[in-house]
Amino acid sequence: MKSVVAVLCIYCFFSLPSYSYVYEGSPFAMGGEGVKQERKKLRVSSSGQAAQLVKSRLGGKVLKVQRKKINGHAGYKVKIIKKDGRIISVLVDAESGRIIGR
Repeated sequence: MKSVVAVLCIYCFFSLPSYSYVYEGSPFAMGGEGVKQERKKLRVSSSGQAAQLVKSRLGGKVLKVQRKKINGHAGYKVKIIKKDGRIISVLVDAESGRIIGR
């Protein structure tokens, strides 16, 4: 009886349709004409890198990091608190690594 159940489970598993998901930024995602899109090389590719960049240049403690579009480009909004208590929000352009709004 156990072997029948095992065979039935295996059959059901392999008979299910398989789906693969290619995210929009993937180098395998297809463009409008069916041409592979190349992923732009980003100098800052994660929220952790954005936080580290801002912390190293401006000092203080990182409070929050959010993804944000900057003039149509990928970027991050980083909020820090300085030693004197001031809270500063800056934008990091992910393509260039430039900090905007000091």
